[in-house]
Amino acid sequence: MLQFYNNLNISKKLNFMNLSTAIIAGIVAIFFIVLYQYIDGTKSMKYQSRTFSKVIAQNIAPAILFKDAKNIQDSLSSLKYAKNILEAYALDKNGKLLGMYVHVEPYKENKSIKKLKLKEQQFWKGPELYTITPVIVEKKPIGYLIIVHSMNRFIMHLLMQTFFITLIVIISILLTSRYYKILSRKILGPISELNESTTKIITTKTLNTHVKVHNHDEIGELAKNFNIMISELAKYHEELSRQKDILAYKANHDELTDLPNRALFNDRLAVAMKKAQRNKSALSIFFLDIDYFKQINDQYGHDVGDEILKRFSQRLGECLRAADTLARIGGDEFMIILEENKELTTSKAVANKIIEAMQKPIVLGESELMISTSIGIAIYPQDAKDAEELIKNSDMAMYKAKEAGRNNFKFFSER
Repeated sequence: MLQFYNNLNISKKLNFMNLSTAIIAGIVAIFFIVLYQYIDGTKSMKYQSRTFSKVIAQNIAPAILFKDAKNIQDSLSSLKYAKNILEAYALDKNGKLLGMYVHVEPYKENKSIKKLKLKEQQFWKGPELYTITPVIVEKKPIGYLIIVHSMNRFIMHLLMQTFFITLIVIISILLTSRYYKILSRKILGPISELNESTTKIITTKTLNTHVKVHNHDEIGELAKNFNIMISELAKYHEELSRQKDILAYKANHDELTDLPNRALFNDRLAVAMKKAQRNKSALSIFFLDIDYFKQINDQYGHDVGDEILKRFSQRLGECLRAADTLARIGGDEFMIILEENKELTTSKAVANKIIEAMQKPIVLGESELMISTSIGIAIYPQDAKDAEELIKNSDMAMYKAKEAGRNNFKFFSER
């Protein structure tokens, strides 16, 4: 498809773009028109069914009150003139069937009627709308009327509307495409001349990269800009490379704390797990957050909250080795990757160090704030076999620490 498009000349490309855009716009328009018709139609159908059911319920109320089965049946039989009603049932307040109407013969028992909750409601079951209406006498329900409407006639009407809308859209696309071709010829002539001039420059291998400006409109501006473009390309390329490096850094680091973000953390965790597997060693990950950080944010504002996050991350960094990874994965949640020793004591020592480091108050102007952290620790490979499970288990361990009173740490393997 792409090769076919590339082989077209600009005139045919523009015609192709115009036609494909018109077709897409037409499809979208048809979709939303039909969707609106469907939503509006079903809404109207529900309203009409509810209103119709209330009228019938009022008509059969005396018959239900006096258990007049013949009158009930006669009233329900009159529904045969309503072609979209498939079934109707009159029940007493205990759910006992007093009368019924079925549009299609022979009658096939509708087992779902017995399972319905007898209360005022409407719901769809496949292409059928069930409407349950209480029969009220002196503000008390004495029975219920269940009417089952079919959507078949509505669907046929909707399909017919869709057909005519589609036909109108197709005719409109054909007419606008014809008009577009007439206008495009007037525009593409000067562009064709510009293309011939640039082709001549390439063919003759001349160093003169300037093209002749024939017009003073947008096409003339295009020729002028072509002459400027070559000298600017080197500058653009240099700036693009610089911006690319900046974006690559931002894509892997948290803007507030300048720590690795979740994406970079996951990459480093995958590398660390492969290394541990290769060396038959262990590693641990910490899942930390700041206790009651939401209350701090709400009480002191987001600026203070941001400063707390920066100070918190600085203190965490001071507790770690250069080989360890500290990352902010979102909100007040941080994660750490540690290379564990054979005795599995590194994690406990670092966790104690972090808890102790958070005991110092954070000075913000003339105010001092005390913070603490809850830490969950999971060990690889004893607690998990893959990164996703390891992270999940460290998160669970952190909630164990919170349940134990916060300002402490818990291992996932602790029971």
